[in-house]
Amino acid sequence: MKTETSKRKIGIEPKVFFPSLIIVALLCYLTIRDLNASNIVINSVFNYITTQWGWAFEWYMVVMFVGWFWLIFGPFAQRRLGEEAPEFSTVSWIFMMFASCTSAAVLFWGSIEIYYYVSSPPFGLTPFSNPAKDLGLAYSLFHWGPLPWATYSFLAVAFGYFLYVKKIDVVRPSGTLVPLFGEKRCNGIIGTIIDNLYLVALILAMGTSLGLATPLVTECIQYLFGVPHTLELDALIISCWVVFNAVCVAFGLQRGVKVASDVRNYLSLILLAWVFIIGASSFTINYFTDSVGILLSNFTRMLFYTDAVGKSGFPQAWTVFYWAWWIVYGIQMCIFLARISKGRTVRQLCLGMVGGLTASTWLLWTILGSNTLSLINNGKINIPQIIEQHGVARAIIETWATLPLSTITMWAFFILCFLATVTLINACSYTLAMSTCKGANGYDEPPIWVRVGWSVLVGVIGIILLALGGLKPIQTAIIAGGCPLFFVNILITISFLKDAKATHWKY
Repeated sequence: MKTETSKRKIGIEPKVFFPSLIIVALLCYLTIRDLNASNIVINSVFNYITTQWGWAFEWYMVVMFVGWFWLIFGPFAQRRLGEEAPEFSTVSWIFMMFASCTSAAVLFWGSIEIYYYVSSPPFGLTPFSNPAKDLGLAYSLFHWGPLPWATYSFLAVAFGYFLYVKKIDVVRPSGTLVPLFGEKRCNGIIGTIIDNLYLVALILAMGTSLGLATPLVTECIQYLFGVPHTLELDALIISCWVVFNAVCVAFGLQRGVKVASDVRNYLSLILLAWVFIIGASSFTINYFTDSVGILLSNFTRMLFYTDAVGKSGFPQAWTVFYWAWWIVYGIQMCIFLARISKGRTVRQLCLGMVGGLTASTWLLWTILGSNTLSLINNGKINIPQIIEQHGVARAIIETWATLPLSTITMWAFFILCFLATVTLINACSYTLAMSTCKGANGYDEPPIWVRVGWSVLVGVIGIILLALGGLKPIQTAIIAGGCPLFFVNILITISFLKDAKATHWKY
């Protein structure tokens, strides 16, 4: 009876469902109406935010990084997130963190990012020179290493505190801001605005992830089956994913999605090991060792680099973009980290998060990035020519196809990208449905039509970003979403500190 009652209470929350839906629908309409004009606006927005306000994103990361050290050595270090024992073993805990880092979008950047750093390097270096290549992997380790993961510490601890110490259901940011603004304001206009900012940013971010993942799958299809890669094929693939997700939701096939997620995780490890073994394994180890040293010696310069004099645009196009990426995914990712960290201390969470997630991302970027650079060095692939003629996704596929036993490798990569995107759409629709429903407590399923509806909308955004062409629209969507969440993340942190101090956090 209790379960039935809970299910009857779950329905859409009009004040967050309709405004976010209308805003995103309006953005989609304005974009589709004139793609050329939209691209002009996108470039202008990107240039303005990254040039005029890029410094703010960099200082945000610096402050949050300092906060990581304070949490480890400060008064909350031994506080426990709940009275229960840890729900997962340390090995399972770390593996779940790795699983959160292996989406198709991450495979996209891990395979091609180093090319951009080498072809358009920072600090005024000559493209494709040895100094530029030395910095290539070092910059990937910088953008996907201890620094950004450490900046998630305050948010992860905050959500863990509200979940397991305060015992509130956290599905929207407004629920964590009651200590700061009061329950009346959080349930009113202030909370509504903050929740809608979060939802619009999250929808844009998920659309960009789909926009990165889909071309990889369609290029795999072209390589394996000879089907030409067109926008229509991209749209068809996304539609198939949305329908598949709808069927899973309608028939309650959560076990099927879980199996797909588990297969994706194990296949990710197997495929990374495969690329390492049959690729340039010796070069990979040596290059990683060099890159760690280069990162340590250039860390401060990378951290504060805005290139205000040279105006190359490198820190704006990459560092600011990536910091916005981390900010946009902060709330969603940190709720996940908090949920799997029940019973652990603040210090354990902070150290485990940085150690486990850094190992995960560094492993992926080192193996895939080193393989790409090795192919460039040995003249086995002409990435600039491939990108000019066929696009970025084809260049990524070629880095995999150039490996020995290419057919086996490409089939494994195709399956991994397909499964990763299936689980991505399922997670997107579930997160958005939970965030736009009232009465959702994290145990009952949100209505089927809400989940299916959000998966359709995310798919539409992915198609629109693909129609716009290039990486700039994708980067701009992340930058635009990161701006409002820049402030929301800070407010959540302040609210947590205020409440933890007022209640003299005992655990």
